Parts: sequence; structure tokens; C-alpha cells
Amino acid sequence: MEQTVELIEDAARGVRLEVLVAGEGPDVVLVPSAMRGASDFAHLQQALAAAGYRSLAVNPRNAGRSAGPLDGLTLQDIADDISLVVGRLCDGPVHLVGHALGNVCVRAAASFRPEIARSVTVMPCGGHDLAVRPVAPEVIAAMPRCHDESLSDAERIEAMRTAFFAPGNDPSVWLDGWWPQSAGVAGAIGRTDPALWWRGGEGPILIVMPLNDAMMAAEAGRATAEALGERASYVEVDNCGHAILPEQPEAVARHVIAFLDRQEGR
Repeated sequence: MEQTVELIEDAARGVRLEVLVAGEGPDVVLVPSAMRGASDFAHLQQALAAAGYRSLAVNPRNAGRSAGPLDGLTLQDIADDISLVVGRLCDGPVHLVGHALGNVCVRAAASFRPEIARSVTVMPCGGHDLAVRPVAPEVIAAMPRCHDESLSDAERIEAMRTAFFAPGNDPSVWLDGWWPQSAGVAGAIGRTDPALWWRGGEGPILIVMPLNDAMMAAEAGRATAEALGERASYVEVDNCGHAILPEQPEAVARHVIAFLDRQEGR
């Protein structure tokens, strides 16, 4: 897969974003999980390119060569970051795809900047309902251990198994690729009223729910799909947890491309 790297800046806001671009065709912007980076989308970008799409995987602030202030960050700020990518590198509205924390980011972008969104895909769907469905304490405790390089690989793998991976799957694929310096991006959730963004705009939305997710139960996705009505497409994927991208890459690509093809009338 041929890939180019774009660096774009908004000097007024002190933001620089690194974007990995692949393929040709309708634009698909990809936003990764908390403290993870654009490289997590490598398999999906290859599949999208083969299916006739141009994908742009974004490194969030302080991941990769991206940079920007994190103090006081809100989801409106993140929506502006995604809009910056679309405005500088794309021609018109795009399909937005978010993994894990990225699911919140792309829904916020479609809500605060609806002019940039043709469709939204989230895998999984959650984060807007933490008051009702809080993350279990043992999962919260495991999360910082996943990227703590002072721990042994075995200890980190066990933490990733607790927080991110379904039983029987191999967490070692995520030993690399962490950007803990970008951890503050997740703080934007607590500074933004979920009522302003949880609907993900008003366009078509695909919800892909892992059935073994320790952070976001499938019931959260089902409830959201029901609340959004006919604009929502809903699928479930077995044998994966919050780390659905490396756990079930073929299923993810199949569902995402089928949804995008419907939006494109293919």
C-alpha cells in the first residue's frame, strides 16, 4: 500500500496534525483510540484502498508528530482538529470513522461541524453514557499499566487482556504503538456535555459493537441504535473486545466498506 504523510498546522490554535493518507476515491477520515495512533488503521487503510476509497488516518494531538495543547481541551476543540484535516486535505464532506475514544471524537465532529460529515462509523459506541454505564474499576486500574514500559511485557499483556482484548486473543500486538503523552485528549469528554454530541450529527451512522468489550457493553450500542432510529445501522462482532481493530480486522473492514458502499450508491 502506497502511503503519504501530511503535516498540517493551525498556528492560531497551536495545533499540528500528522495524517497518513492512502488510496484514491471518496474520502474517509480515521480517528484512533486513546493514546493510540494512526498506524492502528493500517489494515483498514489497505482494505479501503483496495475498495476504491482514499483514507486519512489522523494522529491526535501529541501522538506521532502531532502536537497541541491539552489543558482545558474540549470535544469542540477536537471537532475543530478533525475539521482542519477535512478543510486542508479533502474536497467537501467526508466519511468519519472512529475507534474507541475515536468514536466520541467523530460523533463530536459530526455534531459540532456537521458540514464536514457525510456519514459516521463508530466501533464501539459509548462514552456518552458513562453516568449510566461506568467502566469497571478493574478496567480503569489496568489501563495505565498497558503502556507502562517499567513493567514486564507479561504484566502489560495481562493489563491489556483485562482492559482491551477478548479471552483467547493475543494482546502482544499492542505492546507497541502507545502515545501516553496524548492521554489528555480523553479529558475532553468530561468537559463537554454529552447532550451536545452523542447523536453524531443527523446523517447515516454505523455502529459496530464488539461482544466481549470490558469497557462498553453491547447494550450501549443497541440502545444508541434504537434511539437514533432509521439513520443507524447496527452490527455486532464476536470474539473481540475494545481493541476490535487488531482483533477482528477482516470483519471491521467488511462491515465498514459495506456501509460506505451503501452511502456511495455502489
